[in-house]
Parts: sequence; C-alpha cells; structure tokens
Amino acid sequence: MFETGFRVRSTQVDQLGHLNNAAFLEIFEWARWEWAEVGGSAFHDMMHEQGLGPVIVHIDIGFRREVRFHDRLTVRTWLVSCDGRKGVILQRMIRPDGELASEARFTFVTIDMARRKIVAMPQAILDMVEPEPEG
Repeated sequence: MFETGFRVRSTQVDQLGHLNNAAFLEIFEWARWEWAEVGGSAFHDMMHEQGLGPVIVHIDIGFRREVRFHDRLTVRTWLVSCDGRKGVILQRMIRPDGELASEARFTFVTIDMARRKIVAMPQAILDMVEPEPEG
C-alpha cells in the first residue's frame, strides 16, 4: 500500500461547497502517478524502459462522505489484482477525521505505446499485487 496526502483547493470545490465529483478522479489520478513514480518503480520502468504504458479501461467509484475546501486528504493505493491481461488498482480517500470519503477501482491494461496495442502484463507488475485490505 502506498499513501500520499492532498489538500483540497478552491478550484476543486463546487457551488455546494464540497469537492466536485470530477476532482475526486483528479486526486485519485495524482495519487496513482505519485505511487507509480515513488512506490511502483515497475510502472516507471515499464513506461520509460520498455515503451509500455497503463491505460484505464474501467472506473468504479463510490462517494461515501463529503469533502470540503481545505480538507487534508490521505489517499491509499494498492494494486489488488492482475492477471496476464488486466489489473485492478484500488484507491481509498480518507478525510481528516479518518472517515472514508471515497473508494475507487481502476481497471487497466498495458499497451505498447509505439504500436498502440494491448500487450501482456509485464512480470514486474504482476509481482506488485498486494492482498486487498479489509474494510
């Protein structure tokens, strides 16, 4: 599991005073990139050395609790499953009070970036799978 923090900015809050639904996805994306750069070196190597890249093909997101301007959030990221063709990244956004604000699952495939075709998942990515956390 990789953990990173974010603070909600004014441009991410809607007219109701809470985090806009699109901003949830944006924060999750930033956290995945940070995870890939810091905690998931296999993704970095896959992209820069092997010419392969992850492509999101499905998103399943649930909104549980309100997030407001200036809230400091913690995003936890796991690679919870991966077969030879697709993988699933689980992310949880935690509010300052410890409550779960949102949970999302991102299904991805790997493409050869030059040919723009789906390819088998590299072994280094398969090796990153962690058991799905409880709760």
